[in-house]
Amino acid sequence: MHATPVLLFLWLSQATPGIDDPQAKAQAQALLSEGTRLYGEGDVAGALEKFQAAYAAFPSPKLMFNIGRANDDLGRPVEAMEAFEKFLADATDASPETIANANKSASELRRKLGRIRIDCETADAEVNVDGKRVGLTPLPELVWATSGRHQVTAKHASAAPAIEDVDVAAGSVSTVTMRLLPVAVPVAAPAPKAAPDFDLQAATRPSAASEGWWLGRKWTWVAAGSTALLAVGALTAGLLAQSKFDSLRSSCGVGNQANHGCGQSDIDSVTSRATIANVFWGLAGAAAATTGVLFYFEGRPVGVAPVGGGMTGLIAAMRY
Repeated sequence: MHATPVLLFLWLSQATPGIDDPQAKAQAQALLSEGTRLYGEGDVAGALEKFQAAYAAFPSPKLMFNIGRANDDLGRPVEAMEAFEKFLADATDASPETIANANKSASELRRKLGRIRIDCETADAEVNVDGKRVGLTPLPELVWATSGRHQVTAKHASAAPAIEDVDVAAGSVSTVTMRLLPVAVPVAAPAPKAAPDFDLQAATRPSAASEGWWLGRKWTWVAAGSTALLAVGALTAGLLAQSKFDSLRSSCGVGNQANHGCGQSDIDSVTSRATIANVFWGLAGAAAATTGVLFYFEGRPVGVAPVGGGMTGLIAAMRY
């Protein structure tokens, strides 16, 4: 593992141009110390998290060296290159040894990476490369990328998103042009047609669905179905009562040889089944009567005639 991050920890105790918050600097030093310890123990991912947190608390460009080194060790060359470039551009007071180390690392990464030039006529469009945000158009710098195919997207509130694929080769610059087409302005919908005048005769005229005797009689068929179900239930209960009666008659009734008589519970079981059967028969009869009434009235045209002058609908008379 590299020892360089330990040296950078000591630098934060010095003044950083434009940054003079002692509390933020102390927090960054604590995070940097923890990151340096994790880096020395081989936990590079944990160290990178601490270095980034330290930079968020106290954005010293010197911390970019640590961030670049950790990203490079984790096999993230694009992120490492971006960090080393920022370090070399802004950490002008870093030691010559560290600057030379950063230049060497950046030179090695340049041989592995390519760059993308992204052209877009639409200003302030958000650009992403492989889902990572790289900035708003016009982009001031080329975008670093690994060798291979990459997807570039651009989006703006006033235009339809654009998506382009670009092939990148190490050590070269690839250009991609993003064309965002304006969103079409919706055409006003035609004014709705005025509703036709209400036709009372048409409203009261029977529909084609009710012209057949079997149509337009939903509740009639519901009542008829209920009649059938209740009749089946009554028949089933009657058969059960008869079966129980025959069984008792042969075992303890007048038909048995011992003639010792049936128990009250046995007699009650037959009586209860017979009662259930009678109830079902009564309900089936009522349902059948309801079916007949609904069959006569349901499906017939119903007219609503206004009464009382112009107060249509307030006072009405029903006629079949």
